[in-house]
Amino acid sequence: MKATSYWSRNFILILIGNALLFMVYNMQVPVLPLFGKQLGLTPAQIGIFVGAIMFAALVTRLFVPWFSGKFSKKVLLVVGILLYLLASVGYPLLGSFGLLVLLRLFNGLGHGITTTYFATSAADELPANKIGEGMGYFGIGTMMTASLAPLLALAIVQRVSFAAFFVTCIGILFLAMLAILGTTRSPRSAAKPTTKAPVFDRQFMPQCSLVFILGVLMSGVMTFTPIYAQAQHLTAISWFFFVAAIAGVVIRPIVGRSFDQRGPRLVLLISTVLLTVGLVMIAVISSNWLLITAGIFYGVADGAIYPTLQAWVFKVTTLENRDTATGMFLNSYDLGMGLGAVVLGGLVELLQYQGMFWVLSIVGLCYIGLAMGCSRRVA
Repeated sequence: MKATSYWSRNFILILIGNALLFMVYNMQVPVLPLFGKQLGLTPAQIGIFVGAIMFAALVTRLFVPWFSGKFSKKVLLVVGILLYLLASVGYPLLGSFGLLVLLRLFNGLGHGITTTYFATSAADELPANKIGEGMGYFGIGTMMTASLAPLLALAIVQRVSFAAFFVTCIGILFLAMLAILGTTRSPRSAAKPTTKAPVFDRQFMPQCSLVFILGVLMSGVMTFTPIYAQAQHLTAISWFFFVAAIAGVVIRPIVGRSFDQRGPRLVLLISTVLLTVGLVMIAVISSNWLLITAGIFYGVADGAIYPTLQAWVFKVTTLENRDTATGMFLNSYDLGMGLGAVVLGGLVELLQYQGMFWVLSIVGLCYIGLAMGCSRRVA
């Protein structure tokens, strides 16, 4: 592979495998609550059933240094996809709450493993001077499937059945498995983590702090914008998420090249400003066009900030500690998403939806300053 090229067979297969796995993840997000409701689970049980995946993923990533020292990334990805398959096969067969939660925990183990090692495997294929651009393209597959998956999943459930939905998930996971089995070992992936690689490293606190807050902000938008828009008698919420996904896909290669040439500071300045503007627009939405425009701002910001922070982590870590850094980074984001939904739900009860989005706007304004402070040393 040439020093300036990263479009190797391995990179393409890893990108495809990751996109297919996230296709299944994003298909399950809107369907599993409906599946639980059909089985007669209470709202509290549905919340535990659906949310167990994040808890298991968080715990799994704490063992990343040990996994990396014992097994190759390819083996770990195969195991992670197999755990996803086990859960997808079991969901329609097991109807009790306890067994469903157990399956969701297995699903979470697979999710924690695959999200860590897909990202690091992709980074292993990239030359140092192209890591921002390469990870930008890597994330495009995830964003495209995130926009298409809910539409496909709900269409299958509404027009066919839950059984057909789970069969579709299983088929997609088999394709992801084939993609990974088709990869060969990269020289960079042979690097082993240090014997006592920490599960927490202060070196990555700037990036992890920023991605944690991003997770809080994103959880507010994703969880409460649909309900808030409905309360405002707006009908374009599907278009909000669609244009956000398209904007994120378009912007990723651009910000990736900017990161490679200038570092994270400029990208973070522009994208955090756009994110704050988008949050303010959501807080004051009064028409479908304003909602759609807010979706563009939100999509550009999300499509720029996350991959920039991820590429920044890869840039400053060593090959030996890349898996540990990725686990810490992903856990920070998931923790922000999980805690954000809980805390912001409480704010809604106190301040109503518009008040909560004004709080998010203020947090976004502070986020600009924090991003500039954290990236000062690499300007």
